[in-house]
Amino acid sequence: MKLLVIFITMLLATGVNWSGDFSAAQKQAQQEHKLIIINFSGSDWCGPCIRLRKEILESSTFEDYATDHLVLVRADFPRQKRIS
Repeated sequence: MKLLVIFITMLLATGVNWSGDFSAAQKQAQQEHKLIIINFSGSDWCGPCIRLRKEILESSTFEDYATDHLVLVRADFPRQKRIS
């Protein structure tokens, strides 16, 4: 349960919107003439994934760029949480 709360907090704390729906992201990117970035991640076990998120994806520089140019999709594959 703690992990779920931490994960939700992390998602809400970022300044950009990460989608989990690739089809919706495709439509949005086409309408807004933006590129799509998909972040494949193991949010609760992958050290490089965690470092990438903390050092780059949550940086103000990336968030400023992403707001204007990118549609973001998060494909998360945690070990501790079941995916339906």
